[in-house]
Amino acid sequence: MNTRWILILLLLSGMSVSVSRAESEDGAAEYRRYCSACHGESADGKGPAANALDPGPPALTGLRAKYGNPLSTELVVSVMGTTMPRAHGTSNMPVWGRNLADPDGDDTRAIETIWRIVHYLDSIQSP
Repeated sequence: MNTRWILILLLLSGMSVSVSRAESEDGAAEYRRYCSACHGESADGKGPAANALDPGPPALTGLRAKYGNPLSTELVVSVMGTTMPRAHGTSNMPVWGRNLADPDGDDTRAIETIWRIVHYLDSIQSP
């Protein structure tokens, strides 16, 4: 099953996943690896590469206002992306679905990685 159908099924299911502490820690590590250079260590939009981007990356601590509580599959879909530009942002934002997929085209790893990051972001949202 390709990523498009997996994501459609996730959206239709309204999937909400509880995450263990270990998975949350994995999400934090993956956030630091893939996101913090632009979005900052504290997800404030002030990473070391932020000044080189126009527009600059947004803070990620207020995502609940747009995506709900807990953060929804819509956010996973927007980050996965397949082409540029897309609703998530400008071409400054990498197409993570393609970048994280296995070389053989299996998107399962990409989806799981992005879910862990989304769940980590859910844990650091502003009230």
